[in-house]
Amino acid sequence: MAHQSHQGYRDRSHAGAALGMALAAELPAGEYTVLGLLRGGVPIAAEVARSLDATLGALAVRKLGVPSNPEIAFGAIASYGASSGRYLNPEIHRRALRYFGESELETLETTATRELMSLAEQFKPFAPPLQGRHVILCDDGIATGATMMAALDLVWRLKPGMVVVAAPVAPSELVQNLAYPADRVVIDMVPGDFRAVGAYYQDFGPVEREEVLRLLRAAGN
Repeated sequence: MAHQSHQGYRDRSHAGAALGMALAAELPAGEYTVLGLLRGGVPIAAEVARSLDATLGALAVRKLGVPSNPEIAFGAIASYGASSGRYLNPEIHRRALRYFGESELETLETTATRELMSLAEQFKPFAPPLQGRHVILCDDGIATGATMMAALDLVWRLKPGMVVVAAPVAPSELVQNLAYPADRVVIDMVPGDFRAVGAYYQDFGPVEREEVLRLLRAAGN
């Protein structure tokens, strides 16, 4: 379910509170596990978990960016506990392969995997079991969808009861693409002329590790 465009958010906490209200209105009552995609998705997930009185956790993701333009993702990888997930955008990956060659992309993915494993290890204590659970995957916005697709690939391997994708902002065409691998997609704001995710926040500064740990510890799950 997508809502109409509005002015945007002060910061991630404000966006998470708005998304939490949207989810509380749309989802059936029940026990949920809310996972924030590290690191920017965790402040969103913390507010959502508060709104739904849900368990909070964190899932590590890394975008695989095209060497000449890292913002363009040819894919993404994800890690949670002992499990991993992967997604490749067929069109962008095919073009990147042709232009850069297999060995350069493999080297890039090896480096990204090393960074991902380090990130996942730091947050391993905050990976609650997902089997049979109703899981909500949260990020601070969805631009290409690559990291969310990698997260979905991973989470479905852990046999949850249901998976919801939730974010404050995303382009409309992406909402439709995510509706296939997820049971439900809830986006608070779908702008008609989507720009970068950060354009919809007054404060979109980087989320530091200490801030993420503080939020996860405060949830006390």
